[in-house]
Amino acid sequence: MKRCIHSVMYDLLKSIQRSRVPLKSRICRSSNLPLDRCSGVLELMEKYGLVYSYHRGGRKMYEIAERGYVYIGVYERLLELLPLTSFKSLKSTSSLRESTRGTL
Repeated sequence: MKRCIHSVMYDLLKSIQRSRVPLKSRICRSSNLPLDRCSGVLELMEKYGLVYSYHRGGRKMYEIAERGYVYIGVYERLLELLPLTSFKSLKSTSSLRESTRGTL
């Protein structure tokens, strides 16, 4: 199942949060993303102010900005309000509605 950009960004933020050494390769691997796609999303997240990068010991590290923590909170709240369901269950629910239409 393909993830939406919001889910990917949430996974990356959580990976950075869990990581003791937040290197790009570790963050990407932890989020199950290929390095090329992950790099693009991390750049986008930097532009949005969700994360910032810095260099330590010649290595590029990532840190969550305050706005990133807000994003995590908002996304988790959204998941509470609207739990994710699979596409199959959504499809079967809509076909069930269509099959019972007009029987009331």
